Amino acid sequence: MNKTGLVYRSPQNKRYSIETLFSPLDQDDEIEKIVLPENLNSFGNLIRIIRFGVKIKPKLIHITGDVHYLAFLLFWKKSIITIHDLNHYEELQGIRKFIYGLIWFYLPLKAAKKIVAISPYTKEQLQKHFRIKEQKIVVIPNSFLKFETTASDVVEKDKNNFQILCIGGNTNKNIGRLIEAIEGVEGVSVRIIGKQNPTIMDQLKSKKINYSIVSDLSRTELEAEYKASDVLYFASTKEGFGLPILEAQSLGIPVITSTTTAMPYVAGTGAILVDPYNIESIRKALLLLINKEINSDDLKEKGYKNTERFSESNFIKAYKNLYKSML
Repeated sequence: MNKTGLVYRSPQNKRYSIETLFSPLDQDDEIEKIVLPENLNSFGNLIRIIRFGVKIKPKLIHITGDVHYLAFLLFWKKSIITIHDLNHYEELQGIRKFIYGLIWFYLPLKAAKKIVAISPYTKEQLQKHFRIKEQKIVVIPNSFLKFETTASDVVEKDKNNFQILCIGGNTNKNIGRLIEAIEGVEGVSVRIIGKQNPTIMDQLKSKKINYSIVSDLSRTELEAEYKASDVLYFASTKEGFGLPILEAQSLGIPVITSTTTAMPYVAGTGAILVDPYNIESIRKALLLLINKEINSDDLKEKGYKNTERFSESNFIKAYKNLYKSML
């Protein structure tokens, strides 16, 4: 049997988002799960990765993300690379950008037989920066892990408090503009998942925002956070995809997200779209929900419908069809 090798990064950094995303695939009998033993952070580890790589048996390998360089190191194999975003690359400058782009993108992308972009925006980024031919790129959107909701999992919301949920601590999450947007709005609190930088912490305190922060949550705890909130604020300045949008929609939580990058594609018609650089745009969207000037039930139904586009079955089928076309 011709198996496809599904290659994951080393678990040493304790990051599991890519692993969770592709877990429905690696349980298939026609797919062999392969986990790299090291991170590429020293010459010694490079040698160990190469030694490990030459022992990989499948002729077709799918590099799930974050270890793109493996396509170049194993140039004699047929390889597929899933590219999640190029945001870090775009933030770099000078020689660091050149070296990072060469090792993580240019050489691996040249060696790969096929490239999967998780959204049309990621495809645009690839073509803009590395001039990848149209026929080499396939767009396969991410699926998302649904929460195991039961009838008894009811979370009571505080009727006297409008809770805004924010997820993530990177600057692109645009929490600073949210703080500006809700300054002076009564009966509002911000619930943040993920550690924040000192600038955001100072801003929350100086603007006298009612806030709380949690991190390192289990899936059950994350589900409870969504259900306890009145809206997900995900008006990032840039996203390669945006899984929290789908998670919130699947639970019937209204979403405010951005008109930029991949977010309109992911949200569909099941969200309120705002200009992430315009504080007044963010404020107006929140007030629509706070003052119940928008049909939230209609928004929820559109959100539920939108998540069907990103079903696990569609995700598995798209990748398996790609594998078959290359074996």
